[in-house]
Amino acid sequence: MKINVDQRALADATRWASRYIADKPTVPVLSGLLLDAHDDALTISGFDYDTSGRATLAADTASSGNILVPGRLLADVTATLPDSMVELTADDDTLTVTAPGNQFTLPLLPAREYPALPKAPDATGTADAAEFAAAVKDVATAAMATKDAVGQVEGMGGIRIRATGERLELAATDRYRIAVRTLPWQPNEPADDTMLITAPTLAEIAKTLSDGDLAIGFPEPGSGMAGFATTNRTVAARTRVGGFPPVEDVAPKAEAATGYAEFDPAELAAAARRASVVGEKSRRVRVTLRGDHVEIAARGDGPSANTTVETMSDGMDDGFAIGFNSEYLATVLAPISGRVRIWLYTPTRPVLIEPLDDTPYRAVLMPIRIKQ
Repeated sequence: MKINVDQRALADATRWASRYIADKPTVPVLSGLLLDAHDDALTISGFDYDTSGRATLAADTASSGNILVPGRLLADVTATLPDSMVELTADDDTLTVTAPGNQFTLPLLPAREYPALPKAPDATGTADAAEFAAAVKDVATAAMATKDAVGQVEGMGGIRIRATGERLELAATDRYRIAVRTLPWQPNEPADDTMLITAPTLAEIAKTLSDGDLAIGFPEPGSGMAGFATTNRTVAARTRVGGFPPVEDVAPKAEAATGYAEFDPAELAAAARRASVVGEKSRRVRVTLRGDHVEIAARGDGPSANTTVETMSDGMDDGFAIGFNSEYLATVLAPISGRVRIWLYTPTRPVLIEPLDDTPYRAVLMPIRIKQ
């Protein structure tokens, strides 16, 4: 194999593809990036059994071929080269990387031992990549931590993506929080599809494919692989089967609420965090309605805290009190930039959180018992 390629494009592609190399590969070949040169194009692929990333860039191909190179080493080398054309020349054992005034010789890994890369399914439809990335960010914090998402609750470590008509819905929950975000998309043909992908995996994919149009492929029957692609980059990701609860059945309805309170979400979150400092690890705060404001209080073994935030409420008795985990409250409020309405029921029932503007985001938060 012998090719010439632009340094910036090469460094960017190797850095991106190396994200899909396992931190601690179970076999040495999985520490490599697969380079495939043909037809004046270079494809660079990384794989960790759950996800594979493939970047394609233009190259002047003198002779084609494919090789397996230590991935993070190649990324480090290409990042240090000057802004110029880079020559990649491979023989049976080594890859020589040459740029003006620079030459590196890297050992090759046995490409014959590299597993076959999974094929991403054909695109089911297309969404705006930046909006999809924002939606993933909005709901990801509500997913259960990977270390806790095992056994019967494994599905709660994921984000459910559901396509209905011309809308995508992303949802996540850890039993204490539910976050749901919708965005428009253009299906290639009418279809209702659902898939579940672990939250850290989807967050990484969305972050690195956040420009232009994003083609999304739902798994084909029996494949278990989803596809995400922009113009020159493609990720195939393994989906999870089952375990995601029917959040629509447990989410409270606004019309069934006793009343509501409206807040500036940033002020409410900041006040709850301030008060919870005295509660140490419990992060418990009590929110009590007092006319045109709420009192947010917390108590530890000795210290206590009390702070207030302005509100406008309707239908609720003065003195109505409910407890929350302050960190959970802050995370479900974070995606909302304008004022927020919190629909209230009883001190033991979950609350429904909605932005007052047209932001297509909803959240549910379970209350907690608090010390009086």
